[in-house]
Amino acid sequence: MQVYQKTVLEHSRKPHHFGPLATATHSAEGFNPLCGDKVTVYLNMSSNGTISEASHETSGCAICMSSASMMADAIQVLNFETAKALCSQVNTMLTSDSTGNPPGMPLQSLEGVRAYPSRVKCATLPWQTLLTAMMGETLTTTEQEA
Repeated sequence: MQVYQKTVLEHSRKPHHFGPLATATHSAEGFNPLCGDKVTVYLNMSSNGTISEASHETSGCAICMSSASMMADAIQVLNFETAKALCSQVNTMLTSDSTGNPPGMPLQSLEGVRAYPSRVKCATLPWQTLLTAMMGETLTTTEQEA
């Protein structure tokens, strides 16, 4: 468990792919009014649905920041369907009793969040915002509260 906490702290202190993406073709903002976490996801998606670049701007707790950083690492060069499936797998990992992280993805350090139900929304906000960006939809505050 100590190793996983270290990974979360490393990603929160030095987030990967942080900042706006000048060439973004898709973006979305997510906000959790209960804790104040804010995430903006930027994607450069090709016409065939592949994410060629991804970045984020995140403000909030260490869990939200590290989840956004790990998400941006994980989705580089994935196609739409694979990225969508990964979002579902991460959500399942964080909200159910299943063990293990999605195949081939180093996201297991987020798994410990499941033990703290009030923090699960912090970890899932970047992934929900990613789905919204890929779909070209707008994420509303009420969707985050549900």
